[in-house]
Amino acid sequence: MLWARLGTGAGLVILLVAVATAQTTEDQVCVATEPETAGRKVGYELIDLMRREAWVTVDWTLEAYAEFSPGLTSWNWIKNDPRVGDAARASVLRSPECDNDGEFTFTTMFDRSFFHIANLVRIGPRHGDAGDLREGGVLKYHRLEFEAGQTVSLLTSPEADTFVRVNRPVGAAGMLPGLPEGWSVIDVVLETPWQADLFGEVRVLQLRDGTSYQGPIEAPALRTVSKSHLDEPKE
Repeated sequence: MLWARLGTGAGLVILLVAVATAQTTEDQVCVATEPETAGRKVGYELIDLMRREAWVTVDWTLEAYAEFSPGLTSWNWIKNDPRVGDAARASVLRSPECDNDGEFTFTTMFDRSFFHIANLVRIGPRHGDAGDLREGGVLKYHRLEFEAGQTVSLLTSPEADTFVRVNRPVGAAGMLPGLPEGWSVIDVVLETPWQADLFGEVRVLQLRDGTSYQGPIEAPALRTVSKSHLDEPKE
């Protein structure tokens, strides 16, 4: 799972590149070892601003993560908000630099084991006059599996591209923020099990409350529309 905080700190990267005390991960070797994430819905992600890499662990509690700070000697690391995924099952097939599925790179930092989940490859535009929707690009290999009867939230662009909601910040209110003109969100009930593969460079669209939609994907078959938000007015 990627809980990306795309666009944050873009200017900061330029400012801090010259600082010699940056703490970065060593070059890692791909190994055929699966990350220990089975059955865990909440993930904790740190982003290396120098390398534009995202690393994830499940070895935290919400309380301990809230109190954690990388510290001044590790200024190049930022915390992403802890996030809860929508899918019934989610799996990362491999780290971005690995050639084969089932291969990952790992590192130990801050007394915890992390695996490399994604690279931040592009900081895109903000959509809407008020910047209601932030866009970025990540490189990853992420599979989402949804069950028949499950409700899935889909975001559609003015160009008719479809994006699936991947995750939301823990404690998000569940109210849909305003959308730019021409964008819409619908919640659909699946007729059959459905799988969304987010492979290669993926567009990440983040609402003002941090909710993350990713794709584009092929829209699933649906039985009913449970809720619709068409061209929501901006606040």
